Amino acid sequence: MNSSVAIELRIPEWNLNKSQYDEVDSLPLLGSIGPVLTILATYLVFVLKIGPALMTKRQPFKLNTTLLLYNGIQVVISVYLVQRYLMNLIDIGLTPKKCYIQDVEYRNNILIGIWLYFAAKVTELLDTVFFVLRKKDNQVTFLHLYHHSIMMIGTWCYIKYWPSHTLIFIGFLNSLVHVFMYTYYGLSALGPNVAKYLFWKKYMTKFQLVQFVCIIIQYVSAVRNSECPPAKGVATFVACNTGFFLVLFLNFYRHSYNRKSKASNNVCAVNVLEEIKEKEL
Repeated sequence: MNSSVAIELRIPEWNLNKSQYDEVDSLPLLGSIGPVLTILATYLVFVLKIGPALMTKRQPFKLNTTLLLYNGIQVVISVYLVQRYLMNLIDIGLTPKKCYIQDVEYRNNILIGIWLYFAAKVTELLDTVFFVLRKKDNQVTFLHLYHHSIMMIGTWCYIKYWPSHTLIFIGFLNSLVHVFMYTYYGLSALGPNVAKYLFWKKYMTKFQLVQFVCIIIQYVSAVRNSECPPAKGVATFVACNTGFFLVLFLNFYRHSYNRKSKASNNVCAVNVLEEIKEKEL
């Protein structure tokens, strides 16, 4: 056998700019990996270096009107995605056996649905930009940066190289969480007179924890039942990354709310002791 032919057989062609389906390559930001990596790099450099440096000697921006508009737009986007994915799930089911991505009738709808989810993740990077401009440095945590970064680049890779209907449920549940989350942040932007009535922030974190558990169960079931499951490495990454999110958010919940509960209990105990002392006197 000719050596050049043998080499060609041993080394498969791998083109990072080429998707499984031509329809994907024609979508905005999907033609090559360059634009999305540029967005990610610019985001991280700004929120970690440039932004904090620019704000060092400046007063924090209030951005009330901007935040109200931004969160309102995010709520509208999330509501649209929820109803779109819900219609998809009603049509194909939670764990369909049929390989819908290979069906031309369904493929375009699935690809557009995943792309819209990816586009939403790009816009959500502004969450961190607003934190920096408002000097809410305590909000720019590893959890926050990892979540926003991996969701954007991960969704890009998913639609580019392994598009599948198995992502629809993830998009549905995550968008549903975001409806409540951005509604909360939008109402908070109206000021302290409104913010004091928003008691359900704690329950949003619980909703996120339930979300991750549901996603893991559904994704594993959908992959096992599908006629065209993603590669084992891809499926393992999605499941493990969701599990990692669960651990990170659970840790956040414990640190944020258990400490507040203990602090509240300590204050109550101190008040009781003071009342006892006053009565003894």
